[in-house]
Amino acid sequence: MALRRILRMLLFFGFVFMAGGSYSFFHTRQFLRTAVRVPGTVVQNIWEESGGRSRSMVAYPQVRFVKSDGEVVVFQSNSGASPPSYQPNDTVGVVYDPGDPHHASIDSFGSLWGLSLGFTLMGLGFCVPQLIFTVRQRAGARKEDWLQQNGRRVQADLMEVALNTSLTVNGVHPYRIVCQWLDPVTNQMHVFHSANIYYDPSKYLPGKTLEVLLDPDNPRRYAVETSFLPKAD
Repeated sequence: MALRRILRMLLFFGFVFMAGGSYSFFHTRQFLRTAVRVPGTVVQNIWEESGGRSRSMVAYPQVRFVKSDGEVVVFQSNSGASPPSYQPNDTVGVVYDPGDPHHASIDSFGSLWGLSLGFTLMGLGFCVPQLIFTVRQRAGARKEDWLQQNGRRVQADLMEVALNTSLTVNGVHPYRIVCQWLDPVTNQMHVFHSANIYYDPSKYLPGKTLEVLLDPDNPRRYAVETSFLPKAD
């Protein structure tokens, strides 16, 4: 099934990004355990082209600070912004590795934790579709189990096999079987749609009617019987 493959791929990338976020988090935490804090001054902003699709320019502050032994160190922050977050001569906090003074960072949440937070949020974003799909799938399975045991079985007239244009998977719309049933008690016509099918099921339909399971108390809660159809890849 194409949707399942796409969701598994998104889930894989989600785990990769979250792993990167976790690595960055623990690396920063380890760095802060031995880092030295000193005041620093913004020298200038270095403008560089971002790597995103917009190809916009981003300002990375260049910062100068003085070690406890009097040595002056200048470094460029790995956290940039547009418009610039800092201006020349701004005073900022600095944290640096005493064993490698050029391994330094502006002492702010964004500079220290922005990378790990960004990777983690991207990872979660990739995982959300799989989570939603799993929740809906389980809710649908519970509903169908309930209808199998308690539902009213009716024979609905086949109307058509139509594309579900409200959903696109890998550039393709899935199919749905549409059928209708006239309630002889209320004289009300009900239209039913099957679950999404990722191939054209037309040639596999058994006849002019299809069984539908209805909630006796709520005809809008139903399941179109499609278990006879071949399973998608």
